Amino acid sequence: MPNTRLNVSLPTTIVDDIKALYGPRGISKFLEEAAHEKLVALKKERFKGIIEGYQATAEQTVEVLKRFEASVTERRDV
Repeated sequence: MPNTRLNVSLPTTIVDDIKALYGPRGISKFLEEAAHEKLVALKKERFKGIIEGYQATAEQTVEVLKRFEASVTERRDV
């Protein structure tokens, strides 16, 4: 996957902590992982309502599909 180079400013204490855990060349890796985790959480929250809506109507959808399938099958057999 292609990368984009950025110029990011962070508090020195945060940078020092990242370097202590990931090494002086591990800042990009840390920021990539942190951004990925945050994006997953935000997307999950954003789509939570849609997912809950689909789940709430799943049983009704299955029943409608069963009736549709039955009507199509009956017509084909005639």
